[in-house]
Amino acid sequence: MSGIIRTMSDTLPSTATVGGATSQFVPALTLSNPVKLLVAIADPVRWAVLRELAGGDALSVRELAARLRKNGNLVSKHLRWLRAAGAVTVVALPGADGRKSCHAVPATFLRKDVNGKAEIDYGVCVLRFP
Repeated sequence: MSGIIRTMSDTLPSTATVGGATSQFVPALTLSNPVKLLVAIADPVRWAVLRELAGGDALSVRELAARLRKNGNLVSKHLRWLRAAGAVTVVALPGADGRKSCHAVPATFLRKDVNGKAEIDYGVCVLRFP
């Protein structure tokens, strides 16, 4: 097989501002594996997680679990899938001591539609939430 296969671990950590928080890792503007992203967002729980994060806020596992009325361990598992696909990133909140990690969709992927509803544009697909 010719060519180079890139994974999330191949990208260098960087920082950016996401929802008022400083991001530890920001995926590339073009995702290295769009199939991995599509598989990740196909799950109903992961779709619900992305719906909650589409507003641009960084949320902890506990906050997401409460909003979704799901077990924190289940939400954490689904966040690992989304991180591996490049759909979300771990962020440190301003003024926090670093023990509490939150997740957010990188700001480069966030946008609003003509009616002002939140969308996530990953380049290979646009997620619209009712």
